[in-house]
Amino acid sequence: MAVAISEKRLSLQEFLELEERYPERRFKPAANGAIIEMSPSWMHSKLQLRIGKLLDDWLESGALPDYAVGTEATHDLDGWLCIPDVAIQLERADPYPRVAPLLAVEIRSESNPRRELRAKAARYLQRGTPVVWLVYPESRSLELYRAGEIAQTLSGGDVLEGGAALPGFRANVSEIFPPPQTD
Repeated sequence: MAVAISEKRLSLQEFLELEERYPERRFKPAANGAIIEMSPSWMHSKLQLRIGKLLDDWLESGALPDYAVGTEATHDLDGWLCIPDVAIQLERADPYPRVAPLLAVEIRSESNPRRELRAKAARYLQRGTPVVWLVYPESRSLELYRAGEIAQTLSGGDVLEGGAALPGFRANVSEIFPPPQTD
C-alpha cells in the first residue's frame, strides 16, 4: 500500500534527508515528482531478483563491459528523481546517477497502477533512457518501450530482445516470472 508523503517535488538532497529521517520506511518518487511511501510485496521482491539475475548473467558474458545492473538506485535525471526497480547503468556512475540508465525496469505494485507506470516510462524515455520494461506480475506480461518506437506487450513464450541498446540480449518473457504455484 502506498501513502502520499509530499505532493511537491523534492530535490535529491531533500529526498535523501527524508530517507535519513525515517530509515525504517521506504519512499519512492512518482512520475509527477510526488513522494509516496512504499510497501513492496514479496512477489515484487522476487521479480526484482529474477530480472536482476537475468540481466547480470547477460552482462557477465561481456556484452557491455562498462555497465552493471542494480536495483532501487536513486537517480536524479534533470531534476526528476526516480528509483527504477531494476536498471542497467554505467558501472562508474555517481552514487546517485545523473545519467539516464540504459534500461529502466518498473514492476507494477499497488502504488503503481498502469497509468502511473506508463507516465514513468514516458519520463524515462524523455530523459534519455533508450529501453523501459513495465512488468505486470498479475498478468505475467510486460510492456516494452523503446525510444522512437511503438510500445509492445509481451507475455509467455514471447521473446524479449534487447535491440540496439542491449545487443545480444534475448529471453523468453516467461523466464522473468517465477513458475506458477500449483496446489
